[in-house]
Amino acid sequence: MKSISKKITSDISQKLFYLVVLILFLRIDLVFQNNTPTGGDMGAHIVAIDTFIRDFMPNFQINGWSNDWFAGYPLYYFYFPLPAIITFFLDLIFPFGVAFKIMIVMSSIIVVHSIEKLLRKDSTNFSTFGATAGLFYILTESFTIYGGNLASTLAGQFSFAYSLGFANLSIFYLIKSNNKLRFPISSIFLSLCLLSHLIPFIIYIPIYGFYWLLKKEKTNQKILSITIFLAIVVRWTTSLFMNLEFTTNMSYTPFSRIEDLIKEDILPIIFIALALIISNFKNLIKYKSLNLLEIYLVISSILLYFFVPEGALWNGRLIPFFNLGIIIILFKSIEIFVEDLKLYQQGINVLIPIFFLGTIYSLYIFYDKWSSNQSYLNLYIPIIFLITIFAIFNLRNFVMQINILLVSIIFSTVSFLPHWLNWNFTGYEGKNDWTEIQNLYSKLENLDPGRIMWEPNSDMNRYGTPMTLMTIPYFTKHTSMEGLYFDSSITTPFHFISVSGLAKRPSNPVGGLSYINNQFDQGVNYLNDLGIDYFISYTEEIEAKAMNSEKLIYLFSSQPFSVFKVNSSKVELVNQDIEIFLKVNKQDGILSSIFRDTNINNFFEKAYDSFNELDKKRVIEASNEFNIQPSNSNDLKITNFKIENDKISFYTNSPGELHLIKVSYFPNWTIANGKGPFRTSPSFMSVIPNQEYVEINFDKTSVEKNSFYFAIFSLLLSVIIFIRSKQNDKKT
Repeated sequence: MKSISKKITSDISQKLFYLVVLILFLRIDLVFQNNTPTGGDMGAHIVAIDTFIRDFMPNFQINGWSNDWFAGYPLYYFYFPLPAIITFFLDLIFPFGVAFKIMIVMSSIIVVHSIEKLLRKDSTNFSTFGATAGLFYILTESFTIYGGNLASTLAGQFSFAYSLGFANLSIFYLIKSNNKLRFPISSIFLSLCLLSHLIPFIIYIPIYGFYWLLKKEKTNQKILSITIFLAIVVRWTTSLFMNLEFTTNMSYTPFSRIEDLIKEDILPIIFIALALIISNFKNLIKYKSLNLLEIYLVISSILLYFFVPEGALWNGRLIPFFNLGIIIILFKSIEIFVEDLKLYQQGINVLIPIFFLGTIYSLYIFYDKWSSNQSYLNLYIPIIFLITIFAIFNLRNFVMQINILLVSIIFSTVSFLPHWLNWNFTGYEGKNDWTEIQNLYSKLENLDPGRIMWEPNSDMNRYGTPMTLMTIPYFTKHTSMEGLYFDSSITTPFHFISVSGLAKRPSNPVGGLSYINNQFDQGVNYLNDLGIDYFISYTEEIEAKAMNSEKLIYLFSSQPFSVFKVNSSKVELVNQDIEIFLKVNKQDGILSSIFRDTNINNFFEKAYDSFNELDKKRVIEASNEFNIQPSNSNDLKITNFKIENDKISFYTNSPGELHLIKVSYFPNWTIANGKGPFRTSPSFMSVIPNQEYVEINFDKTSVEKNSFYFAIFSLLLSVIIFIRSKQNDKKT
C-alpha cells in the first residue's frame, strides 16, 4: 500500500509540475487581463465568436446567419462551433476577452494532455515522456499556420488544436483505457474532434475505425458509441455536407518538395529516432512499444502529401500529423533506451549529475535570452525556479532527470513564441497606436449603420493584426465587407477582386482569380455593385485617388484613415439581360465542391465570367418551372429597409417585378409572399414579391429540422441502451 501511495503522490506531483510550467509559459498573467486578444487571425475570430455568444446561443442555435462580413455569410455552417461553445460557457463567468484567452490556452493544454495519454504504458500511470513529448510538439516553431502547435494556435488555428487533442483522446480510450464505458467515451471525444475541425477527423477516422473493429467489446457498448456520436454531430454535419456547393474554393497551391513536409526542427529528430529504433529494435518489439497510430500518422501523411487530389485537401495541413507521428516514435524510443540504461547503475550515477548540470545550463540560456524583458521574466523566473527545485527533489530519479533536461532544452530553444504570446494577450488595447483605431471607430459611430469596405495593408499589424478593421462589427454598429472564414461565403471572391483595385498593396488571398490591381476606377464601380455604403482608405496614394473620384463623397479623416460615402443601394430592380443557369441536382453540387476538377456545371464560373459586365447581364440560378423576366421599370422606391441576422424586410413600389437584394445568397433564405430567392450574379439573391411589403427570413431547412429530430432520437436511444446495459451488468 505504501508503494502504491508513493506512486500516486509521484504522479500527482509530476502532473502539477508539467501543468504549472505550461500555464506559466502561456502567460497566465496576461490571460486574466480584461482586454481584447489580437494577433493574426485570432484578432478577427473575436467577431464571429462574439456573434455566436450574443445572437446564437440565447436562441439555442449552433449556426445561423451573420451580416458582419462579406455582405452576409452562413456562420458556423462551414466553420467549427465547439470553440465558440466553450467560450460561451466561460463567458458566463469571465469577461469576454478573458474567456476567449482561456479558451485559447485550454486548446494547447488539451494537446499536451492527449499526447501524454497516448504515451502511457497503461491507462492510469502518468507518462513523463508523454508530457515532455507534448511540450516539444506544441513548442515547435518551424510552421505557424498549419495547426496543432502553439504558433499556429496563436495565429488563429485553435480549432485545429482542439480537434487534434480530442482525436488523440478518442484513440487513447479505444486502445488503452480500462473504463467499462471506453467505447462511448471514445465516441464522445471523436464527436468533439469533428465539431472542432474537419481535417484531424478525416485523418484519424480510418485508424479509429480500424481500432473500433479490432477491439473486442460488448455489442451494446459499440452500438452505444455509434448512437452517442450521431446524437452529438448529426445536426451540424448535415448542415455542412448538404451546403458544400455554397463554399468558396480558396485554390491553395499544394507543396511538392520533401523539405516542405520535413521541417528543419524535425529532420534531426528523424535521424535520432531511427538510430534509437535500430539500436533498440528487439526491445521495441518485445515490449510492443510502438502502436499502429504513430506509424499510420507518418505513412498516411507522406502518401497524402504527395498523392492527395488537388482541391480535396491542402497538403500543408498534413505536416502537423507527420510531426506528431515522428515525435511519438522518438519519445517512445527514448523511453526504451532509458529502460536499458537503468540496468547500468554505475553509469546512471555518472549521468545524473551530467543531466542536472545540462538542465542548469539550458535554464541559463533560457533566462539569458529573455532577461531584457521584465514582463517575460515575471513568469519565466518562476518557471526556472520550479524546474530547478523539481530537478533537485528528483535527483535520484534517472527518468525524471532526463525529462527535466529535455524540458529545459525545449524552453531554451524557443525563439519567438514568447513575443507572440505577449503580443496577442496584451490585446488591442495594449498597442501603442490603438488610439488611432479608437478615434476612427468613434467617428464611424456618428454615421448611419452601413457596409464598409476598407483598404487592406500589412502595416496595420501595428494595431494588433493586419486584419484589425475586420473588428468593425465588434466595436461599432457597422459591418465590414472583409472578414475571416473566406471559404464560408460565396461573396468572398468578388470582394477580393473589388478591393484589389482599391488598395496600394492588396492581399489577393483567393487563388486563381483575375485581380484588378491598380485599377481604382473599376474598384469604385464594384463598390456600388456590392452594396457598399462607406469606403475607408489607409495610404496617402489611395486617399488621393478617392478624393479625385466623382463617385465617392468625402466625409472625414481620422489619421491615417479617410472615410468616404458611396451612393449605392441594397435593393434594385433587375433590368439587365438575364441568363438562366439551370439548377444542378444536390449530388452534383456537393461533388463539384469536393472534387474541383469535375466537369459539372458551376454557377460561380458563370457569375465570375460576367462580373465585369453586371450593368448588362445577370446570371440567375433557377429551375425550369420559373419564368423569370427582367424588370421594365426604373422607378423603384424602397422604404423602411431593415436587415437583421434572421430577417430582411422593406417596402417596394414595384411588386411583381424582379428585385435584386445585395445580400449573399444561401438556400435557408425564404420569401414570405413571392417567388425566390434565386441565386443571382455575382453572389446575391433576387426575389419577385407579390405585394409591397417584402419579408425574407432565414429559416432552418427541412433537412436541418429532420437532422435535429434524428439527433434527439439518437440521444434517447443512447439513454435506453445505457440503462439496459447497466441493468444487465447488475444481473451478471
